[in-house]
Amino acid sequence: MTENPNPSVRSRQVSALLRTLREDLGLSGSEVAKSLGMSPSKISRIETGSRGLRVDDVAALLGHYKVPEQKRAQILDQVRKAEERGWWESQGLGLPQLWQALINFESRATRIQNFEALVVPGLLQTDEYTEAIISSINKTLSKVELTNLVASRRARQAVLSRRELQFLAVIDEGALRRPITESGVMRRQLRHLADTSDRPNITIRVVPLQAGQYAGLRGSFAVLEFEDEPSLVYTENQVTSMFLDEKDDVAAYRVALGNILNEALEPAESAQLMARVAEEHE
Repeated sequence: MTENPNPSVRSRQVSALLRTLREDLGLSGSEVAKSLGMSPSKISRIETGSRGLRVDDVAALLGHYKVPEQKRAQILDQVRKAEERGWWESQGLGLPQLWQALINFESRATRIQNFEALVVPGLLQTDEYTEAIISSINKTLSKVELTNLVASRRARQAVLSRRELQFLAVIDEGALRRPITESGVMRRQLRHLADTSDRPNITIRVVPLQAGQYAGLRGSFAVLEFEDEPSLVYTENQVTSMFLDEKDDVAAYRVALGNILNEALEPAESAQLMARVAEEHE
């Protein structure tokens, strides 16, 4: 099978998952190859996404790793759709499959640029702020479901401890002023932003209300960049989450981000604004 210089987002997710499954079992690529009658180079190409995925190859690997039947079916369904560009799905009550993919991609990214128009970026949220947002969006969640979703958001934030990751958060001032919940929670969230902005790999910039009309009015998104993989865009709305991997789509979001940054305050000015808004919640 020929090399695939630009694998789809589904294919990349499956390849990364297969590598993780093997490593979690403490197996080497050579050991797996010998057990399945494959060459070590084939295992490597499958795990790096440098070749197209075949259903029978992936099924053999999943069986060898003793992956449960339901999860195996989900993964094989991704393989069957691997040639489709982009990836979207409706959000459910639990942790959507696409959100799990986002966590995986964030863990491998070298740079994440996230614009948020309505709320504080998820990677910078406090637990109590996250809980207020999720519970207000879906009031039917049980306490257990709500706790699991908050914990999942917190687990995502571990990526910010990676020194090789550069994170840029661009936030509309309206998101800082919107009373999502009671003043104490908002104040602590804003102080958390200020503390986080002191970290060397994190930059926070705020688009002031005085900017008026600007490109960010079209909605929130994140651009993820990788060392040896093509860039991705992640976006979501009321009921749908989506990855975009077409070069033209990614380029369009880069242009939008550049236009948004033209309206944003510099980091030092942004920190001052966040401090003033926090004082308003005293």
